[in-house]
Amino acid sequence: YDHIELGCNSRLDTLQAAVLNVKLPRLEGWNIARRKHADQYRQTLQGVGDVHLPVLCPGDASHVYHLFMIETEHRDALQRHLGAAGVQTGIHYPVPIHLQPAYVDLGYRRGVFPVAEMLASRILSLPMFPELRSEEIEYVVSSIRQFFGKRKDLNSDEGCSQSRLAVEA
Repeated sequence: YDHIELGCNSRLDTLQAAVLNVKLPRLEGWNIARRKHADQYRQTLQGVGDVHLPVLCPGDASHVYHLFMIETEHRDALQRHLGAAGVQTGIHYPVPIHLQPAYVDLGYRRGVFPVAEMLASRILSLPMFPELRSEEIEYVVSSIRQFFGKRKDLNSDEGCSQSRLAVEA
């Protein structure tokens, strides 16, 4: 997951633009479905273990939930447990940007951005796509509850349900 070169913003080619033209009319419906799925995750994961959930967008802003990431101190063990249960998860940002090789010339070292570093070791992306079914979310949540239920020592007394990381609108 190391980025050794800086990225660039480039234009779409004709083929990509044609595909996007077909998909754009469906975008709002997909975003609505993702928000519905996120609401179900949010409601059913309240108070489960030490799971922290994304912060809701303030005011009139709304999130499209390209990803639905939870935060837990037990990320790696939970990911293994979910994998064994047939649930695919992702670790989308395992290395904070300030520690990427492409940015070494900026001179940032480990410890300069401790929150980003802590979150990089704790965030786990749960399944999220428009066609996700309610029963599938229930299975994911049931598997997460099972993980924390088997490990009473992993359960938090606080019942915290909000992440310290605000979600972008």
